[in-house]
Amino acid sequence: MSTDDEKAPADAALMFDLMQTQRRRTQSRLVRRYAWLLLVWAAAWGVGFTALWFGRDIGGVPVLPAIVAWIVFAACMVIAIVWSIVTGIRSGNSGIRGRSVLQGTLYGWSWTISMVGAWFLTVGLQRAGLAADVATLLYPALYIFLVGVLYLAGGALWRSIAQYVLGVVMIAVVIVATFIGAPWHFLVYATLGPVAMIVGSFLLWRGILPAESPEPRRASAADAAEPREHGEPS
Repeated sequence: MSTDDEKAPADAALMFDLMQTQRRRTQSRLVRRYAWLLLVWAAAWGVGFTALWFGRDIGGVPVLPAIVAWIVFAACMVIAIVWSIVTGIRSGNSGIRGRSVLQGTLYGWSWTISMVGAWFLTVGLQRAGLAADVATLLYPALYIFLVGVLYLAGGALWRSIAQYVLGVVMIAVVIVATFIGAPWHFLVYATLGPVAMIVGSFLLWRGILPAESPEPRRASAADAAEPREHGEPS
């Protein structure tokens, strides 16, 4: 056996180890990214919906002026949505499976288009005579439902179990809160949603909830380096 033949298995094993190390590092970054994403949304829901619960003529405890409560809520949602867009694009372009920049960019723009479209929709409904009590239920429910659907799409697009579970949680909480009705739905959003997200973040950090679904098994370095029998198809 020649020197080149002896070096081939060692080089293949070294390359495989390097690939596995890089994959573990990338996976670790994804776990931290999604865990922080859940905590950001938990904080946004906790602060934003608590402000609405304390809003005069909005929630159950009239402490804050209504305009202040809505400004706090809107600011929290914008911060969480922007964080989600950045996380989605960075995760899609992480290179772990060669996802294209275009794919991540289109996903990011889908957030902007959905949120702007929802705003025009609510304005149109209000001009058409949408009742105030229905609007109180519709405004938060519509935006959060859209966010949940976008997370479902992102989870399916990038095989991300964490994103998909977050989408399911958001949609489920919206349904529960809407059936409970105003003004108690704000309290549901301020408590049930954050608790579910904090639990999800903990499960991510502990490795119980994977950031991404496992890849199909690929040939190992030993498989790649193993010489084939004479006449065996390649």
